[in-house]
Amino acid sequence: MTQAVDPAHRRYQNRVAHLQARQSANLARGPKGIASVWWDQARAYATRAERDGDPEMWDYLARTLENWCQQAEQREQERKQGYVQ
Repeated sequence: MTQAVDPAHRRYQNRVAHLQARQSANLARGPKGIASVWWDQARAYATRAERDGDPEMWDYLARTLENWCQQAEQREQERKQGYVQ
């Protein structure tokens, strides 16, 4: 006899399985592939949060990406000047 699975739990299981499959498939691409998976996952979380009444997750994601870009710009400038920490 099989038990009924809660639809919300099933969706969660499907999301986790999908993420794991994509991560495995992108492993061959190295860090670029993994970054692509995380980017997609971040947008999916922000989209679900917005749908559930929490649009601030987009702001948080934007601030996180802004911080990353600022660090990347700094490293790029340091490389151009001949030194990287």
